[in-house]
Amino acid sequence: MEKSTLDVLYVGSGKSAMLINDLDLSKYTVIGVNNSWRLFQKFDIWIHSGDFPRESRPPIKNYDLEISYKQYSGSIANIINVLNIECRSPQHYVGYTIFFQGLYWILNDLKPNNIFLLGFDHDYNPEKLKKWNDNHRPNPQNNFLKPKHQSLQDWSNTFFDGMEKDFFYGHGTPDPIRLGMPHLKNKMVQAIDNASKLGIQIFNLSPVESDFNKVIPRKTI
Repeated sequence: MEKSTLDVLYVGSGKSAMLINDLDLSKYTVIGVNNSWRLFQKFDIWIHSGDFPRESRPPIKNYDLEISYKQYSGSIANIINVLNIECRSPQHYVGYTIFFQGLYWILNDLKPNNIFLLGFDHDYNPEKLKKWNDNHRPNPQNNFLKPKHQSLQDWSNTFFDGMEKDFFYGHGTPDPIRLGMPHLKNKMVQAIDNASKLGIQIFNLSPVESDFNKVIPRKTI
């Protein structure tokens, strides 16, 4: 009997994530990261960072399975072992952003045939990126350098006021870029290579021609 194909649609918060409206989602196991839950009435798996702000979590559960830090960190360690990779810190090896951590969880736990990406273009507004860097990189670890009583939504609207939005839902911080684009691209090439060793292919469904997307094989929706 021929083995059935498992295709994963892995969705982030970039503007290209809106293209899910052009897809037949029934063909995929749909996995959303962090704020991408906002796109769906119902989806399969939600992966979030350990420091994902509570006020930004879905008010009503709209996913079937939640994957947290403890789960994907264990999966990353297992992949390192399976591929016989020598490294001091498995999470730093894979890239240490929620995108890469979730990606390696998929490789380890779901073992799909194909992984299709949307909304992971890393095409941040340069004006926003400069302001973020110049202001000591507000992020969950430093409480976004905001007053504790201020909501995250109010802070982001104020901090990035007048700037072009680069997330499908409005404004967010460009935290994945903190180590630089060359680092992200190298880790993406590494992930594609590791996936290939496991018999898994990674494709990008996004038409965005960002610097990051240059290293990912592309499929047309």
